[in-house]
Amino acid sequence: MESTTQDQAIGTRAEVRDAIEQGAVTTQYLAQPQHVVSSLNRLRSTEITSYLQYKQHAYMAVSLLSPGLKTEFEEHANRELTHADRLATRIQQLGGVPIFDLHELARKAAAIGVHPEQGASLTDMVIENLLLERRQVEAYSALIREIGDQDLITREILLEILEETETHASELADYLKRHSEKR
Repeated sequence: MESTTQDQAIGTRAEVRDAIEQGAVTTQYLAQPQHVVSSLNRLRSTEITSYLQYKQHAYMAVSLLSPGLKTEFEEHANRELTHADRLATRIQQLGGVPIFDLHELARKAAAIGVHPEQGASLTDMVIENLLLERRQVEAYSALIREIGDQDLITREILLEILEETETHASELADYLKRHSEKR
């Protein structure tokens, strides 16, 4: 009798099994977890690609004309990697696996139009980074609208990353405006 009461207190075996299998995904989770995981992996791929592009640009941004640009590129690279890590954590929470295969990462990023670029000049690099950030803004905005209120945590994470991505785009556009005014 005591065992039955104890089982009822912690749930039925089926409830426990479901809780273990589904983790944080409950009946109130209204999105399709596999679709969200796939979409997050695609966005994560763009973040890793962005990280690599910013790092390459930081290595190549050696100029007396704009000494702060190297530091900016490095800071943006670190933010992109943080975004990728946040997305990977959410993917895992939803029962998915963050992709790590380099070919798959490149393919998923390319599907959104994100390809690592290496401009010949500092201005070219800034333009490439601005275009990359704008593609990400579009991709994040679309997924946020699609998710709506079906997955509140993912939506909040995406909104926070979108805000930082828009800030990056604005900073890059401002640099280009200032640079063109000097000519």
